[in-house]
Amino acid sequence: MSDNPNPKFPNVTRPRWEPNDDINNIQGIIDFIKDEYGNYYTPYQTSKKGGKLLEVTLVHVLYDEAFSTVFVDDTQQAYRFSHLGELLLDRMNGHIKELEIEGRRIFTVQDLINNGTEVYFWDISKPKTQNKRQ
Repeated sequence: MSDNPNPKFPNVTRPRWEPNDDINNIQGIIDFIKDEYGNYYTPYQTSKKGGKLLEVTLVHVLYDEAFSTVFVDDTQQAYRFSHLGELLLDRMNGHIKELEIEGRRIFTVQDLINNGTEVYFWDISKPKTQNKRQ
């Protein structure tokens, strides 16, 4: 598909996702959150009450992608003489393009705070079992 240079989703049937402009309806795996430094995160855990997003734990997109990517022969061939970071960056940028195409707003960490949502960040230096909110 010419409007979808996204190696993570090479064959896309539109629409993939419903448009979203409501911060209380962000979804893990789909949505990205951007911080003031230009880093992108995806919701890993959320807590809601009555449709209001109360808490969210964010994980850095590149970290999340690094631990959810499985190399298959096509991927290995396409990135054979590249650094792993090139694949991860291509996938992140492709996903950002997908969000734009589908009309899903990329909220900021400040948007979450302004919404009254408690924001936590996944500590990538600790195992999954130690990343629980206190």
